[in-house]
Amino acid sequence: MNLLKLYKKESTVSGNSVMFMAIASGIAQGLLLGIITTAAATASYDSLNFRFFLLFVIAFAIVIIGKRFALKRATAIAEGIIKRIRIRISDKIRNSELLFLEHTGKAEIYTRITYNTNLISESAVLIINAAQSGIVLFFCLFYIAVLSNLAFFITVIAIGAATANYMLQQDKIDIEIRETAGKESTFFEMLNQTLDGFKELKMNRKKSDDLFGYLTKIADETEELKVKTGFRFVTELMFSQVFFYTLLAVIVFVLPRLDPANPSLVIRLTAAILFIIGPVNLMVGAIPLFSRANMAVEILYELEKRLDDAAAPFKVGDKPYIRKIESFNELRLDNLSFSYADPYGTPLFTVGPVNMTIRKGEIVFIVGGNGSGKSTLLKLLTGLYYPDAGTIRLDDLTIDKTSYQAYREMFSIIFSDFHVFDRLYGLDETDFDKIRNLIKLMELEKKTEVIDGEFTNIKLSTGQRKRLAMICALLENRPICVFDEWAADQDPIFRKYFYETLLNDLRAQGKTIIAVSHDDRYFGFADRVLKMEYGKFVEYSSQI
Repeated sequence: MNLLKLYKKESTVSGNSVMFMAIASGIAQGLLLGIITTAAATASYDSLNFRFFLLFVIAFAIVIIGKRFALKRATAIAEGIIKRIRIRISDKIRNSELLFLEHTGKAEIYTRITYNTNLISESAVLIINAAQSGIVLFFCLFYIAVLSNLAFFITVIAIGAATANYMLQQDKIDIEIRETAGKESTFFEMLNQTLDGFKELKMNRKKSDDLFGYLTKIADETEELKVKTGFRFVTELMFSQVFFYTLLAVIVFVLPRLDPANPSLVIRLTAAILFIIGPVNLMVGAIPLFSRANMAVEILYELEKRLDDAAAPFKVGDKPYIRKIESFNELRLDNLSFSYADPYGTPLFTVGPVNMTIRKGEIVFIVGGNGSGKSTLLKLLTGLYYPDAGTIRLDDLTIDKTSYQAYREMFSIIFSDFHVFDRLYGLDETDFDKIRNLIKLMELEKKTEVIDGEFTNIKLSTGQRKRLAMICALLENRPICVFDEWAADQDPIFRKYFYETLLNDLRAQGKTIIAVSHDDRYFGFADRVLKMEYGKFVEYSSQI
């Protein structure tokens, strides 16, 4: 079972003490049956059977103490496993490639790391209760065998029939659970679109209703699958009830005719059957959660395998890893090309082949219409996408797998879909006077400040957050700055400051600037203007 393999593989703490206490608790609970039935046979109103009473108290105490220890310890082990899995997958996500994350989607990753890990977390109690119930069932069957071989044979046949019925249904249940997980990922993706596009939906009721209708359709399909799976579990539960009462009927009405015995034997057998109803019902009732947790393990490992497979072509291997590139004089793209493809591998849009040379200290503007390939080119240029063909050269160094990360460290970037972090991560030494001056320069001193490396407020307008992103980029102090439409959301004053002052200040510091821009009135401040159409550079006739 996937769940048991998970605990065996992922746990760094031995579960022997857990299993020992669970077994001890189960044995004690099984012994309670013999103690109670034997004591009941010798019970009288005249005196208290102190010996059996003491045995009952001792066995009951072992049940409570053992089960409490096992459940508490198992919960701690399970949470430790969940923490390690989440951290490991998070580490693989941050080391994965941008294209993989774009294809996978945030909703699917969130669902797998949150919902599925919670199911696994809940399974700790499930496994301990199931193990204990199994032990109780074993001792009850042993007790029945001691009382009557025929009754034992009938009980085993009945349990075997119930188990076979469960196994026949389980494959169908697993398929439906897997389909449900896929539908739920789709639902969360739609919900994510609702949150991300909230403003647009508020402005267009028809669009809002249309999206909500699709979301409702997904929710209905998910409900249908869950209800269908739930009915199967209900059938299993009802079958277990029918099985027990049928077994009781056979023991009470049929067994005496097949094997004449005294009434006290029938009573003891009936008590034993009644005693195992609880443990077996607990095991049957746990099947739904156990199945979902088992599937959750498969889904998590599948995500991890996809992360590993996606990263495999880009691993460095045995080659030395270049950790830092201090400076450069010339950056050159030679016949660089990249294609977006559909799930079947058919190219949808291609950027390139591109030939481009950028010298240290240059200010280069890239222009072009929407969909011309500017943002894709920037992702190729900065190393976020690996090219399908061509090479990137930094002076005499050809950028390959051993140097890609070091190459990326050359850039400070602000993309059009930028993100502002809540803290100044990655800055070893923080000059707070410089930060305050930059915040004042960007006219954000009334909006936010930095305390203990954390911004007090990042819920700002798009233009203000871009200025905050600029502060972070300037603090990184890297040799190449890439700005994708940074000035597009700024007021005229900051737009003018960006083109006429900031870019020249950065060049004076030895920085190289590559900026996507549509502000043709400021093109004169660039050393070169490169135009893109349909993924390729074309002649820019209006270049100054």
